Amino acid sequence: MAEFGQENVKKFLESYRLEVNKIEEGEEKTPDFEVSFQGERVFFCEEKTLEYDDFEGCKNDSTYNAISNHIHKATKQFNSVNPNHDIPNVLAFTNLDTLKDIHDLFITITGKALLEQGGLLKIRNVGRIEADLDFIDLFLWFDKDKFINFMLGKNSKYEKDLLNIFGIK
Repeated sequence: MAEFGQENVKKFLESYRLEVNKIEEGEEKTPDFEVSFQGERVFFCEEKTLEYDDFEGCKNDSTYNAISNHIHKATKQFNSVNPNHDIPNVLAFTNLDTLKDIHDLFITITGKALLEQGGLLKIRNVGRIEADLDFIDLFLWFDKDKFINFMLGKNSKYEKDLLNIFGIK
């Protein structure tokens, strides 16, 4: 299903007039795409697909662990081509599991849940991915082929550039 997710993300990025080029895999794992605008490289993008999990509820924190594992792997892939973090890194999730949603991503990267009346409730530790989060500047979330929303990475020095690329002021 990774091909479905990659094609979906590629179409989404191209809808913003971005040039999306697949990075050929070598011995070292790399992100899926190098993304350019008018011939200038603007970010790297990795797509991760969240498959349906038959074990949901049977394993401790399986949703958060799945998302954390993808973040950790993506960080290694970004570091292979962008070790000095010279340009932004974008991680896109294609969610195929109706039991998961963008709130699970928020909880995974912050350790907090949004409360209905506003505010946040700490429910878990971010754990081993805390350092990884410094290398991801933007998260994109898709439910199947539908773009849902985005989340900026924490302390990203590329926030303004990324918002500009996607036409968000």
